[in-house]
Amino acid sequence: MSDLKVMFVCLGNICRSPLAHAIFEKRAEEAGLNILTESCGMGTWHLGDPADPRMRRTAQDHGVIIDHYSRRFEPSDLDEYDLIIPMDKSNLKDIRAYATSHHEEKIHLMREWDPQGGTDVPDPWYGGPEGFEAVYEIVDRSCRVLVDKLKERLG
Repeated sequence: MSDLKVMFVCLGNICRSPLAHAIFEKRAEEAGLNILTESCGMGTWHLGDPADPRMRRTAQDHGVIIDHYSRRFEPSDLDEYDLIIPMDKSNLKDIRAYATSHHEEKIHLMREWDPQGGTDVPDPWYGGPEGFEAVYEIVDRSCRVLVDKLKERLG
């Protein structure tokens, strides 16, 4: 059984959240943490599809393998997971539409852990390779800090 369950959320679950899922899972494992990690999207356009090949390639260039097929966010995820981490304010708003007051403490934007600050993890979908690389860097920085915080918390 895992110590925690963490869910990353973006719009289509083919770029940002599967990247965060894969990076976080790798960093948590390296830190010796037993954390169940998953990702999902708010939309249904890509249900069952693998992650975007540009995102998979960018991750692989950094030694991170994304092995995920898109799934949709379900309101029950709010009860099932200990941390729900949307990639941007739009995803945050959509998740909060399903949340009750007791869910609020487990919902946090990804960049709350970015040491360089910021609010949204930009969606690289319409850009070139540099956008995917920028997203990788943001998510990796944020995941490293989050893993450190959870390691302190879990002892």
